[in-house]
Amino acid sequence: MCRDSKLFLLTTVCLLQGQSPEENASPPKQWRLQLYQELGYNYWIGLPAALRTTVTGAGSIKFNLKLLPYINIGKFYIGIGGGMVIREVRFEKPVLLFDENNKLSYDTPMLPPKTQAKSKLQLGYFHVPIEIGLHWRKLHLAAFGFGELLSWSKYKFKYRQGQELTRYLVFGNSIFHTELVQYGVGGRIGWRGIGIFGSYNPSALWHKNEGPPGVHPLQIGIYIYNSPKVPKKKIRNSSVTYL
Repeated sequence: MCRDSKLFLLTTVCLLQGQSPEENASPPKQWRLQLYQELGYNYWIGLPAALRTTVTGAGSIKFNLKLLPYINIGKFYIGIGGGMVIREVRFEKPVLLFDENNKLSYDTPMLPPKTQAKSKLQLGYFHVPIEIGLHWRKLHLAAFGFGELLSWSKYKFKYRQGQELTRYLVFGNSIFHTELVQYGVGGRIGWRGIGIFGSYNPSALWHKNEGPPGVHPLQIGIYIYNSPKVPKKKIRNSSVTYL
């Protein structure tokens, strides 16, 4: 009898609020999948002046792809995923990178007048983020930490004299001596499937005494995500009958 009275009271309150008892209940925990597509600008804090970077010709801007399985806990969620992150910088001046006594060295070559030249260094990582966030209506807020494992490294130097184009490509990390493992933190804020993000690596980019000291990657940009659908509230007419 007591149970029936509680059910009657709950139903009455929900009807007066325009909700059903099922809608008033807490949403169940369930796993979902989030796909992040990012376009980020790479800036390496602490680079020497000779290695100053540029955005000319879309330099230092690259595409990232991440997949995040997550579980909802009320309005919040937590997830761990994986993906690919590219940290590439284009140098403002054409720079030659080379190994000298098991250490990264660099030089700015003297080129003939009217010679067009550019150089860039690209590092690709397998990226593992742990993310905690909030989906509230159409707003997305998140903070994450991550670890990264170097998957490839590539250096390109090219110059053009008249109609003749010369390219110099180097693959592998044996010349660049960067750390194989990186870690960092970041955050996101989005609305209706698009937003801005940022990440920072407290870990040093180069081995100690094997490259420029105190260099830390920073990446900021825009991202596209799967915006959860917001259920529309059902409006129901309630009536009271007097006997």
